Amino acid sequence: MCNEYQLKLNRGAYDLTFREVKISFQWADAEPNRDLADPYRPTNRAPIIRAVDPANPMGGLEGVERRWWMVPNFHRGPVSAWKSMCTNARIETVDTAPSFREAYRHRRALVPLTSFIEYDAPPGWKKGQPKRRWEISWQPQSPQDQVRYFAGLWDLSRPSDMAEPLESFAFVTGPNGHDVAAIHDRQPVILTLEQGLEWLKLDGAGKAGLITDLPEGTYQVKESPRANVISRELRLAL
Repeated sequence: MCNEYQLKLNRGAYDLTFREVKISFQWADAEPNRDLADPYRPTNRAPIIRAVDPANPMGGLEGVERRWWMVPNFHRGPVSAWKSMCTNARIETVDTAPSFREAYRHRRALVPLTSFIEYDAPPGWKKGQPKRRWEISWQPQSPQDQVRYFAGLWDLSRPSDMAEPLESFAFVTGPNGHDVAAIHDRQPVILTLEQGLEWLKLDGAGKAGLITDLPEGTYQVKESPRANVISRELRLAL
């Protein structure tokens, strides 16, 4: 399960690529004042890219900041009452699980990232001790490849404790590939821009086009202890 990831570039470093493939694209909100070294964690607001008209993604895309941890459209209680951790959608059941199937059919998205984080227990680990933190990234094949995309889903719900509807998202995970096998038995589906545009097509291959069992060497895996992730305030003070 992937419940932490990084996006270490500003919007301008990757949103131009959509224009280069001649797709109308714009951000619907202002870029937040966020320290790029801060990882995204569940319930954070994070950028997603989706079709203006889901039935015609090549007709235009928009970027928005939304809550990471999907609350499905059938939930009517307060947000805190939705206990299921819908940050990840399993590829095996994304099209059948009640929490995700409608979003899979009608509301797909791309979630930009520059790396994702997994944890494992070191030898001799005991409950209560910290686990090892690993950052998984790739060697960019072009300037546009600095950012890749989770295969995402988004939904709109109307929680009873919110005056406005809530839009939130999750992304798809599948079996691990060679590079992640020593750390975790699952990993997120990571897409290039070309693959991501195919994912957005509701009449396309869908989950059948998603692959996680990639050749060894696809990803770079390095240990990145949480101690290295310091607060913005401390960074500014140093």
